[in-house]
Amino acid sequence: MPGMKRAVAAGAVVAAMAGLASCSQSSAPSHSATPAATTVPRHAPGPAVVVSGLRFPVNLTFDSRGGLWFTSSARGHNPTDGVWYVPSGGRPRHVVTGLAAAGLAWVGNSLYVASTTTPGTGEITVLQGFNGSRFTSQRVRLSGLTVGEHTIGSIVMGPDRHLYIGAGAMNDRSGPPGRVLSFAPEGGSPVVKATGLTSGFGLAFYGRLLLVTDSGRDDLGPFRPPEKLNEFNPAGPVVNFGAPECYGQGGTACAGTRPPLVKFGAHATPTAVAVRGDVAYVVENGSSFPQNPTGSDIQRVDLRTGQHTVFWRSPVKHDPVGAAIGPDGNLYLTLFASGEIVRFTV
Repeated sequence: MPGMKRAVAAGAVVAAMAGLASCSQSSAPSHSATPAATTVPRHAPGPAVVVSGLRFPVNLTFDSRGGLWFTSSARGHNPTDGVWYVPSGGRPRHVVTGLAAAGLAWVGNSLYVASTTTPGTGEITVLQGFNGSRFTSQRVRLSGLTVGEHTIGSIVMGPDRHLYIGAGAMNDRSGPPGRVLSFAPEGGSPVVKATGLTSGFGLAFYGRLLLVTDSGRDDLGPFRPPEKLNEFNPAGPVVNFGAPECYGQGGTACAGTRPPLVKFGAHATPTAVAVRGDVAYVVENGSSFPQNPTGSDIQRVDLRTGQHTVFWRSPVKHDPVGAAIGPDGNLYLTLFASGEIVRFTV
């Protein structure tokens, strides 16, 4: 699965994200993981299956007519890699092949897809002229994007009409950190808006603030550091979230870095984030540490207070990955191991 490093499902792929608990010297509030975050789910009545029988669904989005689109990808080359379209009441159609696709976003009649081309390199492809079964035009908008073990994740449109993507770090412990990049849909070079990330896989706007998921280092044992949900205003100066040097330990390594908005359990592997009103739904793909089996759930975060609770816990480990709010206002989720897209009433 693009952008992920930890184990996802037994026998499936190596997945995941890692991230850094940032700290210090910022006026932004930091909300710690709370006992309520590990309680029995209290909000979700259980999902309805929208489509099943899929192979490795990652991210999803909707077009202006309410059509459902999702990407499929896993480690290595798979015949199901690419972009899929689900017509209303119909079966999924494989409309773009040959892309190790992760994020996708519609801008007018153009579909922008983030993918990995070779190890360490990502690109953004623009697809146009969809005729119901395929696109008649395909071109590369950005190429040669430097990534590492953590590759490319989500792609979202901002209030400034620019697109934002997360480009992952070389690794958990050293080398260039992950960044959030912004670019105009029609042309120009990408601009760095945030650095000091490890994965930066999930992106979503909350007003003018950009929310970014990130995971903690894997070399510090099963119980630290915490995972996190970051926030910043991309209209302001470039923000540094601290990776790889700062992982929440304080001191010189964390000086000048921005602390997370919310901290989650260590190794829970936050992937996607979707926002409805003042609530963020953060998907956690799950820990690969048997001593600390966090995640494999959805966390419901009150963005006004930073308090979070378990919205839904998956019965299948390492299953939830992507999330989006649909045109009906409900929450849609990709289940990577189960091969399904499901819907929650919210």
